[in-house]
Amino acid sequence: MDSIGDIITQLKKQVSDDNKRKDEKDQEELFDTSEYTSARYISGKKKGYVTQEYQSYGGWLANALDDKKRMSMYIKWAKDKPRSILESAYRFTSDYPNAKDKSRLFMWKVKELETQSKEKKEAS
Repeated sequence: MDSIGDIITQLKKQVSDDNKRKDEKDQEELFDTSEYTSARYISGKKKGYVTQEYQSYGGWLANALDDKKRMSMYIKWAKDKPRSILESAYRFTSDYPNAKDKSRLFMWKVKELETQSKEKKEAS
């Protein structure tokens, strides 16, 4: 009788352990924040983690303008230059879908918008 009782208690313990592991697994799935905390990658020659918003925007600009060679420049511009200038230049560039080199058009427009904003500041 003792051997049957031991077997039953072992089975009960195993079932309770399995249920406990299942509950822990459900909790891990419920509170899984890995998709929110894991950093995204910038695609290009060098791989790196995106941890700031301006990095994401610079990478997006580089991909949108099909100029992945200068991705670091776009990230630097997204950090340093006013977002309104970059957005206006991108909108201007997107109006020319058949442009040979959208990145050159974008850079020209950024320079033009910067000189206009400097002139406005000096005039006022």
